[in-house]
Amino acid sequence: MLKDKTKIFIVDDEPLLTEMLTDYLKEKNPGLIIKSFPTGEACLKNLYKNPDAVVLDYFLNSREKDAANGIDILKEIKKQNKNLPVIMLSSQKSYVIATQTIMYGAVHYVIKGKDAFNEIYELIKANV
Repeated sequence: MLKDKTKIFIVDDEPLLTEMLTDYLKEKNPGLIIKSFPTGEACLKNLYKNPDAVVLDYFLNSREKDAANGIDILKEIKKQNKNLPVIMLSSQKSYVIATQTIMYGAVHYVIKGKDAFNEIYELIKANV
């Protein structure tokens, strides 16, 4: 169980997924503080709020074509706070992309699917 007031940022441009993940995490641990952002740029503007972990989608520009992708946001997060755990979330089943995100500092790469939410929760518990 995570301590109350653990702050999680979710960055994904799919509102339904964001809402479902938020609901799942809150159900597992009602004391979590969860903030969601549709773009990486919005997340970066709020990093001063010191989240305990970030769940970051790899493909962030499906809705806003000029939005930065997850790798660019990951690099910027790590510049600002190298110790902040970032869990990459993606539908991309690519070993190359997964390896790249880990190389740039993600603690793990989770593929969207039926077990993804529980995997994310366990990764947050293990890294916060």
